Amino acid sequence: MSGRGLRRRLLRMGRAASWTAEAGRIRFFALFAATTVAVLAVCGYLLASASFDGRAERGAARWPQITENGTGELLWKATVETVADRQYDVVYIEPRTADAPLPPGLSRWPEPGEAVLSPALKSAHPEVQHEYGEPVGTIGLVGLEAPGEYFVYVRPSAERLDPASMAKVTGFGVPWSPPFGEHLYNFGPGEFRWAYLALVGLPAGLFVVIAARVGAVARDRRTALLTALGASTEARAWFTLGEAVVPVALGGLTGVLAVTPALASDIPLPMVDFVLYRPDARAALGALVVAALAVPAAVLAAVVLLQPPYRPGRSTRPTAARRRREWTLWLFPVALFGTVQGTGLAPYDLRLPVLATGSVVTIALLPGVVGAVVAATGPAMARVGAARGRIGMLISGRRLAAGARPVARVVAAVVVAIGLAAQGQIAISLFTEMSDRVDAMEKHLGTSVLRVSTTMDTRSADMAAFERALGSGTGVLAVRQDPRKGRTDLVAPCSAWRGLGLPCPKTATERRTVRHPGLAQAVELERSVGVDLYAATGDVEDIVRTTEAPALMVLADDGRELSMSSVHRSANEHLAMATTVTVFAMTGTLGGSGEGIAAQQWLELLSVTGVLVIVMVAGIGSVAQFVRAGRELGPVSVLTGDVRVYYSVSVWSLLVPVVFAVCAAVAVTWFVTTPLMADSASRLSALSTVGGAGLLCAAVMAWWGARTAASTGSVWRPRND
Repeated sequence: MSGRGLRRRLLRMGRAASWTAEAGRIRFFALFAATTVAVLAVCGYLLASASFDGRAERGAARWPQITENGTGELLWKATVETVADRQYDVVYIEPRTADAPLPPGLSRWPEPGEAVLSPALKSAHPEVQHEYGEPVGTIGLVGLEAPGEYFVYVRPSAERLDPASMAKVTGFGVPWSPPFGEHLYNFGPGEFRWAYLALVGLPAGLFVVIAARVGAVARDRRTALLTALGASTEARAWFTLGEAVVPVALGGLTGVLAVTPALASDIPLPMVDFVLYRPDARAALGALVVAALAVPAAVLAAVVLLQPPYRPGRSTRPTAARRRREWTLWLFPVALFGTVQGTGLAPYDLRLPVLATGSVVTIALLPGVVGAVVAATGPAMARVGAARGRIGMLISGRRLAAGARPVARVVAAVVVAIGLAAQGQIAISLFTEMSDRVDAMEKHLGTSVLRVSTTMDTRSADMAAFERALGSGTGVLAVRQDPRKGRTDLVAPCSAWRGLGLPCPKTATERRTVRHPGLAQAVELERSVGVDLYAATGDVEDIVRTTEAPALMVLADDGRELSMSSVHRSANEHLAMATTVTVFAMTGTLGGSGEGIAAQQWLELLSVTGVLVIVMVAGIGSVAQFVRAGRELGPVSVLTGDVRVYYSVSVWSLLVPVVFAVCAAVAVTWFVTTPLMADSASRLSALSTVGGAGLLCAAVMAWWGARTAASTGSVWRPRND
């Protein structure tokens, strides 16, 4: 037979064996699912990279070309605002010539006092529309980093225009990536890539390895048979390819079909404020095509390479079990120590890559360590079972001593799942501790006392109009701070103090207690950070117009909650070109929480994705192991006449190793996450939750394994295998 004909025959034989062999159907589905997940993981990485590149290009295209000479064709000023814990950019523009270039995304120049908002901001937060002027139209997608970006262009009125604070611009578009746009308030490209590789890439790679070795015992026995019949290494490889080519091809096709919608429309991602823009996805089409072909080929290569070569002994007599490879056992403590200590010694910019790489390597090596420990305890377990007449312990001990690799494969999924979930939760707590404190403080203070500040020109501020716009029963106090003395003066006319139920101070008087509930909370919080509040009498308008960076306190006489949107609109209209409104006593004390919220959302999405993949890995690996156990223990159940032996074996050969793996994973994760500057209570809480879930999973797996093995063993019949 020619070489080509033999290869075709071997491929057909392998394809036939893939469905009829022991655990063949399980392996078929495992390879199909693993290839699908691998294609999706690689394509997701490519799409994310293309999205980052596209956002950077569009951000560079709208960045102004600033000139230091001449008057420029337009004036440009960027500021940052926040709505619902999400930061966004507000750009103030003013044309100086009739042919001034339009910013990308605008079809015409807005009139003075008008604002143009992005579609996402306009639809998600209608209350923001009037904060910057009369809303007209929306910004085109060409002027946004992504369809979901929050962005505003404002043309200030002639009264509020502040040319001195604005840059002189001749056009738009620069060849570099500016620090401007939505990408600043989201996960950065570097942080995202490392988190993606650790939380999604590692589970996808583990899935491929586990799927390739499903039903390994029967296939290893078949490899020995083929070798005995004279099959070469190449022939065995073609046979193995025949087994895997159909499920791998179907998995690759399914993965491609799942990615195709991203090329046809914009895809909003769940759990995060992120939209995958269609042009970005199409820009990655070439890389996606390569991935669609390369990933299934890589899976087939892994299937062939992970098939251990058959090394016959010198005789037909049984040979002793070979010693396990010990290099992984020695490498594990090195990886653990290097991750914990090396992160602090690495340069600051490299700490995240070092921590991510070390964590992945350490968690990947841990299942081998657990398998070695389990195998080492097998003989002792068998001796104890024989001495006490425990059939389940005796069988489990001998099976584990003969080879713990099947259990190690099941344990690997549990270990990686615990490691990823725990690290994800700890990282989330690290990013969100500040955000939680901010949210709690905002809920405690409410909006009864607000702070209005600006760094713009306020020489033409109209305080009378500002107070009228706020309505009756609202007081406005000027804020003068002296950080060196730890003192803040609140200045207002006597009418404002009397409206708040306080006497008119003749000189600056410290206020420790006040009857106004919101002001009392502000006084308490300021004192907690070493700042004393003093009440003084004076002209608020004069202070606003003559102070370089004025600030105001706005509060209702009766302590009711104020609308931050209404106050912001009134301040922008009557005080300065751009103002900021926050809850008083928050600015400079706790900071913003927008970036922490974005990090939390991304980590949750990636963690959930990775854990779902690991659940599939654990399920498939467990089913294959249970089927094998049922067939191996079939004769035992016939001899003993008791199906309870399956449950006893499941406890000792599955539950105990998995419980040990859970404890080991929790302990290792505690040490690996030491470089993260997270609170110990947060780490303990996350590890306790994940560890408890792991123990519950171990119990379910043991029960499920016993039931499956009993069901398989009940139909066992003797055969010549």
